[in-house]
Amino acid sequence: MMSQSGTAASRSLFSLAEFRATWLAELISYFGDQLARVALAILVFDRTNSAALTGMTYALTYVPSVVGALTLSHIADKRPRRGVIMLMDGSRAAVVGVMTIPGVPLPYLCLLVSGMSFLGGPYKAAQLALLREILTAEQYPVGMSIRQVTTQAAQIGGFACGGLISAALTPQVCLAFNSATFAASFTLYLYGVKSRPAPDSKGESGSILNGMNVLWREPRRRAIFLTTLLGFFYVAPEAVAAPYVSSLGYEKVWVGVLLASTGVGAVIGLWAFLRFVPVRRHAVYLPVVCFTTGIPLIAVSLPVGGIYLAMFSVALSNALWCIQVVISVSALAELLPEHKRAQGMGIASAMNLTSQGFGTGAAGILSQLHSPVFALAFMGAASVLAALWPGLLWIRAQEPAPQPVA
Repeated sequence: MMSQSGTAASRSLFSLAEFRATWLAELISYFGDQLARVALAILVFDRTNSAALTGMTYALTYVPSVVGALTLSHIADKRPRRGVIMLMDGSRAAVVGVMTIPGVPLPYLCLLVSGMSFLGGPYKAAQLALLREILTAEQYPVGMSIRQVTTQAAQIGGFACGGLISAALTPQVCLAFNSATFAASFTLYLYGVKSRPAPDSKGESGSILNGMNVLWREPRRRAIFLTTLLGFFYVAPEAVAAPYVSSLGYEKVWVGVLLASTGVGAVIGLWAFLRFVPVRRHAVYLPVVCFTTGIPLIAVSLPVGGIYLAMFSVALSNALWCIQVVISVSALAELLPEHKRAQGMGIASAMNLTSQGFGTGAAGILSQLHSPVFALAFMGAASVLAALWPGLLWIRAQEPAPQPVA
């Protein structure tokens, strides 16, 4: 069973006013982001009737955030993090507000989408770093688990509601709601989170190279950084869900069912992990989840089970992936120096998003050249091999240093 201290930490989080404010702010803004993604896809396709342009616009909701995280995350180490978050929220509310104007030319719309995404990079870095200031070292993994469950639920609900609202009303209504969620998040941080001074940056450079060096030069940080690259393999179910369902001869509605099962798996898996594994033991399981996250994807190649086996497999894989994220982010928050925490976490997040982007493309190519089943099984098997480096590095870094001979 979970340790008494872990149980107490879990129960106490929502009694903290600042945690409630940050949790609610993330819930509503992330839900709004998913509404906006669906609305933009529908809006662009209605205007252009081009699947390629629709896909490119959708990619703009992700890709610029990588650049923002790499180039601006260090600001949250040099300025009060609450202020950085509020600045990003206010700016994004204004940007998305402009997008709601009917008839905005497509090039300007793409520019606005890129700007919104770009600002999300430093926002997330500042948010993760500020959360560690609000929570203790033992509470932080619990808070991260709650965040993962929240974002999974918001993603499922946001995608579903985005399609319904866009169809019943207009895509601009979804965008207006998204702008309002950023404004609400700004208000929650303004009144629900106290201001804290900026960390002492000691005059260090905020360059990307300096941030990478901080992550790479210490073995445990390096191991965690390498785990972020494993998203290249784990994202395969999202990339091939549609062709996989089609290959089985099922209706398109099953694509949504298959993708929704990943969220259900994450909620159940995170709850079980938090319930039965003491917080002080979380880091021990990092190599285990690294080695096993891709294995369920291999099972899809079995000649039994069909769509139901696939639903179970992707749910289990995503649950293990989310657990891996909770362990990695929680450990990294403790291992990074306070004055480099936001930049370090921002760069790690950017690498994770980048690896997922490339992984989506690789899985799609494998699916096209061979089959969706082959793509899932191959990416799952390859992830086990790729996980050897960070997993073994983490294990070695935990071993006690040899004592000098007297």
